[in-house]
Amino acid sequence: MEQRAAHSAAHPHETLRSAPSPKCIACGGGGVELYQGLTDYLAGTPQTWRMVRCARATCGLLWLDPQPLAADLIKAYATYHTHSRPSRSAAELGLSALNAACKLTSRLLEVGSGLGRQRRQLRTMFIGRATPGRLLEVGCGSGRFLARMRRAGWQVQGTDFDPAVARRVHRKYGLQIDVGDLAALGYPTGAYDVVALSQVIEHVHDPVALLRECSRVLRPGGRLVLSTPNAAGLAHRRYGRYWRGLEPPRHLHVFTPNALAACTRASGLRVEQLATLSAESASVYRASDAMRQAGERRKSSAAVRVVRSWILRYVEFLETQRDPDLGQDIFMAAAK
Repeated sequence: MEQRAAHSAAHPHETLRSAPSPKCIACGGGGVELYQGLTDYLAGTPQTWRMVRCARATCGLLWLDPQPLAADLIKAYATYHTHSRPSRSAAELGLSALNAACKLTSRLLEVGSGLGRQRRQLRTMFIGRATPGRLLEVGCGSGRFLARMRRAGWQVQGTDFDPAVARRVHRKYGLQIDVGDLAALGYPTGAYDVVALSQVIEHVHDPVALLRECSRVLRPGGRLVLSTPNAAGLAHRRYGRYWRGLEPPRHLHVFTPNALAACTRASGLRVEQLATLSAESASVYRASDAMRQAGERRKSSAAVRVVRSWILRYVEFLETQRDPDLGQDIFMAAAK
């Protein structure tokens, strides 16, 4: 992920140093406490965290205050899903099979629907119909998107902060991934037709600086395509402090559509498309359900959670027809 140091041997349960972050990076406003005592249910970092919301209703950005120092943030990834592949029990394999059945059923039901089109377009970050050119993905993760776009004729390049991720992508797809901060990698100005960031910008300390660097490496007329969790979405409203999209301490900033647009304009890019999506929300509902169960010590059926997550995905999509800002993820396309 952008602005995440390479994986180290740091003990996963070391305390993270932090520093105050009193101002909204989108509009400069102050923050009002939204949640206190947030727990890292996903990777088990030992501290609790405070999340604030911008006091300006037209912005609504969420951020951690205080925030972990950049030098320490790597500790929060030591047992993260990108670094570990635990063996699964028979029960977990059964749930995985149930989830796969729900996914297949949903795909059959949504053929020709708006939700189906959304899912297919998101696979290519909405550039599937563009003329292939040079594509850079910042924070390439699994490498699947880059491999998919290479098959479609694009010349692809990826970056990631984790050398283990880079090695894994190279072994699986034969792609060379550069390791490090985008600015430090020093790509030529105007080198790319498209820059893609999928679920990355929420992890960085200075989102505007990252967007400026993306703008620099884009050619004139080039496009930035970006997805990130939506703080104004229905899933956050439903689960509150247990919403998967908060993910303290790794998610430093959680955007609303207005806040993301403000940061993008501040970087010099022109927003062309701004929407919220429900295509990937089932996994978020499932994880949020599990975290609420852990936090409130509830007992519920894991199989019920799986089925409910796919139902809630459809409910959310229907609600976005009434209020377009309710989707789980924000998608934005911006031009240089």
